[in-house]
Amino acid sequence: MIVNENGRIPQAHKAMAHYEAIFYAFYNKEITIDDTDMSAALSDCYQLLQISDYLGCTGLISKPIEVALLKHGQDLFRAIQGAPYAWVEMAYRIRSDMVFKECMIHLVGNWKIIKTKQHLNDQLREVPGLRALIEKYHRTLLQQCKNLELGVMSLYPGDIRLPVDDLPIKREAYAKDILVWMALTFFRHWIGQRLIMEKGRHSLDCGYELYKQIGTAGEAYMDKSVINQFHTKFPMTKKAMNVCENHLLEIKECMKGVVDQHKILKSTCQLDVNRFPVNYLTCTDFKRQDFPWLKGDEAQRVVPAKREYKPGGNEIARQNLETTKRYQEQERSLSVEDREDEDDEFDDDEDMGEESGPQKRARVA
Repeated sequence: MIVNENGRIPQAHKAMAHYEAIFYAFYNKEITIDDTDMSAALSDCYQLLQISDYLGCTGLISKPIEVALLKHGQDLFRAIQGAPYAWVEMAYRIRSDMVFKECMIHLVGNWKIIKTKQHLNDQLREVPGLRALIEKYHRTLLQQCKNLELGVMSLYPGDIRLPVDDLPIKREAYAKDILVWMALTFFRHWIGQRLIMEKGRHSLDCGYELYKQIGTAGEAYMDKSVINQFHTKFPMTKKAMNVCENHLLEIKECMKGVVDQHKILKSTCQLDVNRFPVNYLTCTDFKRQDFPWLKGDEAQRVVPAKREYKPGGNEIARQNLETTKRYQEQERSLSVEDREDEDDEFDDDEDMGEESGPQKRARVA
C-alpha cells in the first residue's frame, strides 16, 4: 500500500516542500526552518529565496523567513558570528535589519582577518557597496581605539598632579609621592611596550586582548611575575615594594574606568558574548540610514512635481481691478485723441474756406 497524505503521495524532494511552504505563506501560514543545523537552515533560506524569485513573490515571504530565523535565538546569532560573510547576502535579500546589523558588527570587528581571505571577499561583492560600508565603520572603530589609547597614556590618576593646594608646589611635596610616580612610570612602560609591539589597534584583533586586560584590571595583567622583574631592576625595601604594588593596583582601577568611559568593550550585537565570547571588538554602532536597500529606495523614489501655483480670490480680484483700470485709461486716451483729431479737421476746413475767397475773386477778375 502507498502511504498518502489525504490522497496525496508524499514528495521526497525538498524543493516540493519549499514550494508548499511558499504557497501556504500566501494564506498567512508560518514558514518553519529546521534548527538542527543552522548551516542547513541557511541553505534552506537560499532555496526559498530562489523559488520566490522565480515566482516573483520575494517581498511576500521575506518577513516570514526573518521571523522563522529569529525564533532560533542564540543559535542563529552564533551561526552569524561563525560566518557573517555568508549570512549578510541573505539578510540583504530579505531586507532584514536585525540580521544585517548583526553581520555588520562581526564583519567590522574581524575585518583585518576577513579581508585577507579572497574567497570571503568574493561573497561580500554580492551585496553592492558592502565592502566600502565595512571599511567606513572599521575606520571609525580604529579611531575609537586610538582615542582610548590616548586616554590611557595621558591620564594622571588621583592627586598626583596637585599634591598640595599651595602654588607653586615645592619638590618636597612631589617627593612624598615618589612611589606613585614610580608605579605610574612602570605602568606606562608596560603599556608602551605593548603598543610598540602592535598589540593595540594595529593588531589583528584591533587591540581587543589588550583592552580586555585593562578593562578587567586586578591580576589580568602585570601580575607578580612582571612586578618582580621591575623590582629586580629597581630594588627597594619590602615595605616599599608592597606600597608600590598597591599604587599600581589603584592605577589599574583608574585605567579600567577609562576603558568603561570609551565603551570600547560594550557589545552592541545580539550574541550573548558572556556565554559565547569572541576574540574581537563588537562595539560597532551601526546606523539605520546606512542600510543598502534604504539608499536604493531613495535613489529610485521619484520626487513629485511641484503643484502649479493657483492665485487665490483676493489676488484674482486685484488683477480684475487692475485690468479694469487699464481699459478705462485706454478708453480715456482714445476719446481724447478722437476729440483732438476732430478739432484738427475743423481747423483745416476753416483754412480751406479762407483761401477759397481770394482765389475765387481772382478767377472772377
